[in-house]
Amino acid sequence: MSDEPLVKVGDIVNAEGEDYYRGTGANRRPGVGDLHLRVTRVPTHTHHDNREWIPVRGIEKPMGKPERPEAEYVIRRRVLLDIERPAPKGPTW
Repeated sequence: MSDEPLVKVGDIVNAEGEDYYRGTGANRRPGVGDLHLRVTRVPTHTHHDNREWIPVRGIEKPMGKPERPEAEYVIRRRVLLDIERPAPKGPTW
């Protein structure tokens, strides 16, 4: 298993409605429509966590609308595994 975290601050998460919830605990509401989220905080050790739902904090940017305030989200693990990150930069000579 890689030591690479499952999700990092700054990652952009794109999820469909059935793959996320807004809020946590009793305040959790099902997702409506597609989510476009910039992650601002993640729990520690998510790469070793095998839960299906992972809590994160982030700023949602609905398509064609202003950003929403930072909030808590719970996102399905498989969505986070599909995050595309830019290739690492090579050494500077």
